[in-house]
Amino acid sequence: MKNYCRSTAMLLIVLIEVIASISGVVRANAAQSTDGGIQWLSYAEGRQRGEAENKKVFLVFNADWCRYCLQMEKETFQNPTVIAYVNRNFVPISVNSDKQQDIAAKYKVRGLPSTYFISETGEPIANRPGYIAPDEMLKILKFFGTDSYLSMSFKAFVEKEK
Repeated sequence: MKNYCRSTAMLLIVLIEVIASISGVVRANAAQSTDGGIQWLSYAEGRQRGEAENKKVFLVFNADWCRYCLQMEKETFQNPTVIAYVNRNFVPISVNSDKQQDIAAKYKVRGLPSTYFISETGEPIANRPGYIAPDEMLKILKFFGTDSYLSMSFKAFVEKEK
């Protein structure tokens, strides 16, 4: 009887350790998409990675002095749903237009913040200037992330998603 209890206790301990290990992996995978925020890359690294991984690029132009850029960083880019969607479906690039004026000029950035979507082949798809709230950003991300832009307008996409 004593050996039976000891064996049962050992089995229970091993089972608890296995469950704890599995739940830790699940938590780590879930946290990976939102912990640390959006995994921003430099322009060169992001463009290279986008083509290598055959993923669309999410490109944001900003500046340290830009009030709406800071607001987007604080609100939109801290939203867990936006973070997870961007990290999972795009290669995110952040460009400070004051420090990288050549890249901003290449995209003809006229106001900040400016958000661009680039295809897997490196071709610009579309851009949206100005502040974008988290809920609106998620709709835009899904519109491009699901390739819906190829077959319908943004307005039709939003109506369909309701």
